[in-house]
Amino acid sequence: MPEMISLMHEVWNSLFYFVWGALYKVHAAILGSSVKLFVLAMILILLTGLAGGLAAKKLKQPLILGYILAGVLAGTLIKSAVGSAGAMALDSLADMGVALLLFSMGLEFSKADLKPVYKVSVWGSLAQVFFTLISGAALAWGISRYRPELFTGPASWLLFGCAFVSTSTAVVLKTLKSRRRTGTLSYRVMIGISIVQDLTVIPLMLLICRLDDLSSGFLKAFFPICTGTVFMVLMLTAGSKYIPMWLRHIARFESKELFLLAVTVLALGIGLVADMAGTSFSFGAFIAGIVLSDSDYGKKALYELMPVRDIFAMLFFVSIGMMLDVSFLIRNAALVLILTAATGMTRTIFLSAVTAKAGYRNVIPIAMFFGMFPTSEMAFVVIQTGKNTGLFPAALYSLILCVVVCSMITGPMLDSLTSPVYSLFRKTIWKKAPSSDIVMPPPALMGHVIIAGGGAIARFMAKLFTNLKFPYLIIETEHPAFQEAKKASLLCIYGDPRQDVILSTAGISEAGILLLASPGLENNLAIIRRARALNPDIKIVARAESEREVEELHRQNIHEIVQPRFEAGLELTRQALLSMNVPPIEIQNFLDSIRFDRYKPLMEGSEGFSAIERMRSFAGLTALNWIRIPADSVFAGKTLKETAVRSQYGVSIVGILHEGRFTSNPGPGCVMNPGDILAVMGTAEDQKLFGEAAGAGPSSTPAEARRDQTEAENLETKKTE
Repeated sequence: MPEMISLMHEVWNSLFYFVWGALYKVHAAILGSSVKLFVLAMILILLTGLAGGLAAKKLKQPLILGYILAGVLAGTLIKSAVGSAGAMALDSLADMGVALLLFSMGLEFSKADLKPVYKVSVWGSLAQVFFTLISGAALAWGISRYRPELFTGPASWLLFGCAFVSTSTAVVLKTLKSRRRTGTLSYRVMIGISIVQDLTVIPLMLLICRLDDLSSGFLKAFFPICTGTVFMVLMLTAGSKYIPMWLRHIARFESKELFLLAVTVLALGIGLVADMAGTSFSFGAFIAGIVLSDSDYGKKALYELMPVRDIFAMLFFVSIGMMLDVSFLIRNAALVLILTAATGMTRTIFLSAVTAKAGYRNVIPIAMFFGMFPTSEMAFVVIQTGKNTGLFPAALYSLILCVVVCSMITGPMLDSLTSPVYSLFRKTIWKKAPSSDIVMPPPALMGHVIIAGGGAIARFMAKLFTNLKFPYLIIETEHPAFQEAKKASLLCIYGDPRQDVILSTAGISEAGILLLASPGLENNLAIIRRARALNPDIKIVARAESEREVEELHRQNIHEIVQPRFEAGLELTRQALLSMNVPPIEIQNFLDSIRFDRYKPLMEGSEGFSAIERMRSFAGLTALNWIRIPADSVFAGKTLKETAVRSQYGVSIVGILHEGRFTSNPGPGCVMNPGDILAVMGTAEDQKLFGEAAGAGPSSTPAEARRDQTEAENLETKKTE
């Protein structure tokens, strides 16, 4: 019987693996070509993006411009090479790309940055969206008089206007970054307005698409809007609480790979939930980024996601260029150019006027006019929805697509006109630059200390700076250390200080000094390079563990270096000398000499080195010492005036400790009593003469003198008893 069961088991296993192998071969035969086409398509798009990016960089243009134009030029070749199956797979990847792109833009958005420009960002954006929506609908109605085949009715007119209400946050952000205008007041206003515009697009789109369903009942028409609203409310309330908690749990594992996977799953997963709720895949990812942006993990999520985001974003922009129907563009070139200018100017002219009316002057209205021209990537969601719902015929879909792509191509070019036009206006029309009613708000931290890593050392320094009321900020790379700093209510952010986004968040441009408290030469050198790129004038104090590290840091022009082992040796020596009754001032002078000789080769040539040498040459001429007045001293019971210590001995009494109470800068009538401890300032020789005249023993610290006095009093008490 067991042999029979064993035989049946072997037969079953053989049959199972045979069937599985056959199915696998059939599956591979059916889909193998699609997989190869997909891989081919990916390679072609990556090469296309690389070529376009290199060309844009060579011409000093934003990379986005190169990606889109490369997609336009190579689109026909790629489509013919990969076929419909590969194109569908690439469309899915492009959807993921725009979702990750919008998620990262949400992460870069900060409510703190929006707060100073809240009024113009919110109310100005809403007014502009309404104006552009009506203007776009009127424009569509006018076109329908001559091209009736393009539109299906009033709903399509409104949806046409909805496609152009928002400016491309991605294009504006990347353009401003490439021109180093981030952090300016115009940057904050432009990004704030663009974010609010994006938030209005999807609700408007859902509302317009449901206008035709009003006849079927109010509930049916507005159900997707209600579900979308519920999704946003849940994300802004529960999501802002539980999403950071989930990332905190992942961060405890101290794995960059797991954290990156968690962030990617978060962006795409919430996008999928939003899509199921009836809004949009990319819009859901955008909301997730906004929710996470002001959490402790927002900036870390941003820089961890950047490599993946950049690849998918490149894929998205190249695919945009590929979608452009060049033959349609050639046949309708005049209409496309007119609509590109008209739809862009319905935003830019209104925004320029709104910002000027709100009190923003100088370059900001001009930056609004030229910089807010590119239409948002949200337009692709709108036109795809219009195509799926039947509101947009194929010709209208192609027309809007051409207009959006053309606006994205011309947007960075127009933005480059901002500075020249502003300079021209100041020389001609505005001979005196108009004053602005609104100025850039000061940063939350300025002239502060940035402590990069260090764990317990960083927390110790932060507590000292807190007590001294000096502004500071810790950057912690390790999650347990970050949690400890948060528990101690210390100002701390979580991330890698080698990343520009983390240093910028820490306010490196406004910082006064950077302290590198963590060991590791390569890590510290990377931080130094990035910090100096963002703030060439930043002062840096670095930690070194060996002579080799000291020399390497010195080659990087780092003259302020701390060696923990060397400093620990000096402190142990100081404690030992104190226990052997060596005068503290002699100990300090000795240790300063050792420290100066150790660091002198590194400090030569640095700022202030000659001043330090001059100070050292005079350091031995005067010093502070403590001398106790014995009971049998000739000075006991006499005033400072009576003893004439300054004229007779060349010393100054700068303080007297009497029965535990210290008097600084005593007057000439102050009496020196037995057991008093005098703070004597003068040269070593003069102090020695004064001590001998006073009948005092070896110089001592106040603590040692008080100890001797207490012992003497105790002995006297025992004798009395």
